[in-house]
Amino acid sequence: MPNHEKNNKPSVPFIERGVIPAVILTLICAACVALLAVTATVTEDARAEQEQLMADANKRLLFPEADEYLEESVTEAGKSFSSNVSVDLSIDHPSVDQVFVVKQGDEVVGAIVRASSKGYGGMLPVMVGFDLEGTIVGIVPDASNETAGLGQNVALAPFTDQFKGRALSDPLNDIDMVSSSTISSVSVINSVKAAAAAFSDFMPTEGGES
Repeated sequence: MPNHEKNNKPSVPFIERGVIPAVILTLICAACVALLAVTATVTEDARAEQEQLMADANKRLLFPEADEYLEESVTEAGKSFSSNVSVDLSIDHPSVDQVFVVKQGDEVVGAIVRASSKGYGGMLPVMVGFDLEGTIVGIVPDASNETAGLGQNVALAPFTDQFKGRALSDPLNDIDMVSSSTISSVSVINSVKAAAAAFSDFMPTEGGES
């Protein structure tokens, strides 16, 4: 038979070739779904760990050697510390919205208290790290709502480093304000004071005013 006649032979449409093609396509789709499910399961722990690392980024700035930052309810603050008290911070410290128990291995080594007060561009949250004696180990302000190049500078080391090593009772009267950003600076100072007062309440024997 001439080649041109073979090439002109009508082909049967795929849809009319019976159930075999449909079965093959179904098996291929099932295999793809199974592979995706296996991939998701295998990477689930890794993805969860990465998400937790991102969430703990600011906390690691305060306690870089710590292994865990366990959130404790602000209505029952202190339960995980040696003081073994349970204080409802929402009553006397409404500006405090987060408390974290900092652990290194099995040992509690500190606490992180987050408080907020009104800045220039809105509420300005500040994470304050305390060792078990109540000394401030550092602060991390979230100044993203403040004015770029001005109020946002309260998150930079020249300002934040002034708080390191301060005691709970320190009035912070000698903190140098960020130039042209008095409102943002005062907001951070007020939040640090609020965090210190809250820490004093749930750590009365080691870090507070016993």
